Amino acid sequence: MKTLFQLSLLFCCLLGFAQENTVTQTIERSTSIKPLRIGVRLGMPNLITANVEYVTPLLDNRVAATLDYMTLSKTVDGVSIKYNNFEFGTNVYLQNTGKGLYASLTYFSFKSNGEFEDIEFDDNSTSDGKAQIDFSTINFKVGVKLGRVFYFRAEVGYGFGKIPEQVIVKSNNSNATSVEDIPNLPGMGSSGTLVYNIGIGFSIL
Repeated sequence: MKTLFQLSLLFCCLLGFAQENTVTQTIERSTSIKPLRIGVRLGMPNLITANVEYVTPLLDNRVAATLDYMTLSKTVDGVSIKYNNFEFGTNVYLQNTGKGLYASLTYFSFKSNGEFEDIEFDDNSTSDGKAQIDFSTINFKVGVKLGRVFYFRAEVGYGFGKIPEQVIVKSNNSNATSVEDIPNLPGMGSSGTLVYNIGIGFSIL
């Protein structure tokens, strides 16, 4: 009876130590992950964006929320475009370390105002004009994040959505309009676009 009591006491002590050790390891791993990351990304179709990612406790620290946003002005083939793009979604890491390989599902929105110079309109008049170029996609990507405090990441995938191939330009001086082709961009078609980007950043927490 005494031996049984001693074995039971030993088992309880070992169980308590194991639970304490598991909790400690979980806390240490969560701390080492540094879940809040801030960076910048360059790529297609988002051009350049500021990026924020936060790794949640879901699926043992594998699920992260991600957000990209940027507003800029850019000139492409003589067309001045003021645009903003917005992307949000989730990254799911294969490991519970908050880095390495991951799969990504996001929604991307691109909205812009274009300024065109010396456009010949349907009424044969010539003047400057303006137009809106908007589209959105659902993006499926795979990516990799390397590093802990300072990191590098890269993504590649495809965005499904209706991409405009033409835009209606309205005259600044009258009600005249003109249909203009949007410049072809590598990997972009009417039903979607190739998605790829590289980025750098740092973890602050």
